[in-house]
Amino acid sequence: MTKNERFKKALDWLYSEGLIVDQQELSSKTGINEATISRILNNKVRQPSPETIRKLVSVFSDIDPAYLRGESESVTIQQSPSAQQPQTYIDPASEHNAAISAYVQLTNRLTDDLKRKEQEMADRLADKDTIIAEKQARIVALEQTVADKDAIIRASDVRILELERQIANINASDLSRYPFAIGAAEPEKRTNVSPYPLETSRKHP
Repeated sequence: MTKNERFKKALDWLYSEGLIVDQQELSSKTGINEATISRILNNKVRQPSPETIRKLVSVFSDIDPAYLRGESESVTIQQSPSAQQPQTYIDPASEHNAAISAYVQLTNRLTDDLKRKEQEMADRLADKDTIIAEKQARIVALEQTVADKDAIIRASDVRILELERQIANINASDLSRYPFAIGAAEPEKRTNVSPYPLETSRKHP
């Protein structure tokens, strides 16, 4: 088992014990860079550095550093009753400060997560507003295009009507288009309405 695999197994133990929930929390508690943790788990480095091991075991004292170095086969420190060391006295003030520190770290993490989510939401809303504005601008442009075409059609209708009137006036003034021959009147039989005979009427003063 490589040292990277031992590191991964140690993290599995922390997960199973509920001491961490993800790599981000591990990084927050130990100070180990999250990218470093990922590189170790994905075998992107040869092995965890001594500094990384020190940071891990300084926070999670149950993990045996000898195991991470490949010198032991137990993830946690195993002690027999005869070999147990005297229980170390923990100053309540120090424990209280540690609890406060952990609470502050958790609060900061949650605050950062909230800010990130708010920024993502703001970005999405901004993108949505941009898309809506572009669509509205497109609609306005299309409406203007339709209005311009309607104006062109109306102007064309007026022009056509004007041309038709001009053509009608030209046709009316062109005598070659008159349907009857000029000066060719149909002969008429006129009735003599004079009291004198035709011959007499001609001699009448």
